[in-house]
Amino acid sequence: DVPGHRKVVVDIGYGGTFYAFLSAEQLGLDVCSSKTRDLVNAASAVTEAVKKQFKLHHPESEDLAFLYGTILTDGKDAFSEEPTTNICVFADEQVDRSPTGSGVTARIALQYHKGLIQLNQTRTFRSSTTGSLFTGKAVK
Repeated sequence: DVPGHRKVVVDIGYGGTFYAFLSAEQLGLDVCSSKTRDLVNAASAVTEAVKKQFKLHHPESEDLAFLYGTILTDGKDAFSEEPTTNICVFADEQVDRSPTGSGVTARIALQYHKGLIQLNQTRTFRSSTTGSLFTGKAVK
C-alpha cells in the first residue's frame, strides 16, 4: 500500500543490496517519458512503504538486510533482444545515471527466478535518465 498512490505489487531482489522493483505503469507513470521528479517521488514513496510494511532478511549478515531503493521499470521483463529501461532511485532520493550494476544484477536474478530468461541469455538494460546501457546474464 503506497500512500498517495494505491496498492502495488513489488518484487524484492538482491544484487549486492536489496531493491524493490515494479513497473512505473503501476504508479500511473512511464519510465521513458514521465518527468524525472515524478518518478523520483513515486519511487521514494514505494521505498518508504516497503520499509514500513516488510522486514528483509539477509542469510549471512543482518547488517545487509535493508532496502536501498526502488527501481521503476518499463515492465519488459521477459527475454528480448531489445533493451529494457529502468530508473534507480536510492538512498536519499538519488538517481543513478546508469542502469545500476547492483540493480541489473538483482533484476537478472528476478527474471531468472521467474523463468523469464534462461542461463546465459544476455539482457540489455537502459537508464531512463541518460540512455546508458549495461548488459547482464545469469550464469548459474
